[in-house]
Amino acid sequence: MGWIPYQERLRLLAGAVYNAAEIGMWCFGPEYELIYSTCPYEKEFLMFLELGDCLEFVRRQKGGCSRPAILSDSRGLVWVAEHTYEEGNPCLLIIMGPVFLSSTSAKSIEDELRKLDFSISARKQLMRVLEKVPVVLPSMLTQYSSMLHYMITEDRVLPRDFLFQKTDVKPETDDYDEPDESMDTVDSDREIKGERLLLQAVREGNLNFMQVKEDEADFGGRLLSHTGDSIRDAKNTVLISCALCTRAALEGGLSPKTVKALEKRYISQIEQCDTLSRLTALYHDLLKECVQRVHDLHQSPDVSASVQECCDYIRANVLKPLSVESIAKEMGYTDYYFTKKFYKEKGIRLTDYIKEARIEYAKIALITTKKSIQDISDSLHFGTRNYFSKVFRDIVDVTPAAYRERMGGTIE
Repeated sequence: MGWIPYQERLRLLAGAVYNAAEIGMWCFGPEYELIYSTCPYEKEFLMFLELGDCLEFVRRQKGGCSRPAILSDSRGLVWVAEHTYEEGNPCLLIIMGPVFLSSTSAKSIEDELRKLDFSISARKQLMRVLEKVPVVLPSMLTQYSSMLHYMITEDRVLPRDFLFQKTDVKPETDDYDEPDESMDTVDSDREIKGERLLLQAVREGNLNFMQVKEDEADFGGRLLSHTGDSIRDAKNTVLISCALCTRAALEGGLSPKTVKALEKRYISQIEQCDTLSRLTALYHDLLKECVQRVHDLHQSPDVSASVQECCDYIRANVLKPLSVESIAKEMGYTDYYFTKKFYKEKGIRLTDYIKEARIEYAKIALITTKKSIQDISDSLHFGTRNYFSKVFRDIVDVTPAAYRERMGGTIE
């Protein structure tokens, strides 16, 4: 697509997303003046962009938004924004939206509009406009965001690299050591198994699982509460996740006092959030902290700091090329000395530990993502799918395809 100017690619995308989902696209100039939009209710939604501090958030980004920025307001409206660049400087601001991530009741929208002190007639008009906002799944918003980035840069972006608009939420203490009834049974089973794996990862302090979640995370996750108020639904969902994760951390060995402190801090921050994007970021903060705390607790006193650092390094870099020589150099030793040291302390060869770490990652990816087996093999640097399947079978006793089918993952 390199022969097509990005401006033309964006115009094609604008027509495609509006035709497919009635999602508007906006183009602002260097001074944030509106150049064009495909939104039929331009005046009203431009007002919401300003009222929700979404445009102000973008303006505050030093150097602009070079990756998709997820913006949202207290009414539950969600937007995606990204800058184009010329000679390294932000040029045009492209915004896609608005959308809702869950069905929002008319009452909750009207309650929010009352806070803006509009007249009755103005509120009725805005209600009619807001009823036209499309409702999309979080996973679809992730896909549209990735499409926007590709149309601007021709590069791929992962959801973990998205920028989220945040509100100023202060923690209570400084002590830091969506509904989709049409979803088929396979996807529902996959979500339930993924949730069980997540809680098991918290109990084990499994940093590998968090890496998969960051690679494949959908914006917002699925909502577990359906009150009709999208912000309240998101808060309830994160509160449920907070209870589950902290209980798993307790089962993983954290003290009741530590778990209670975690719960208290996160519940306070969750209730203070007023945007979906901030709640999403807080949800991932919660998962990371629970997993990291249990992981730190499980460090063996019989293993030296350098060998434990090596294990952490391998698990954090399973998607990168890893060799005995490069790892030993990273740890500050010769490969001969360090492989002997590693085997003596861990009882397993360093090369086998690398394979096991990659297979652990693969097991999670097979269940919780829709990546093909070939893609998973390639991302873990196994060379060929046949070799990947052989190593997987040697460690897990079944092939990757059989494991995915048995655990209810997506079948190729």
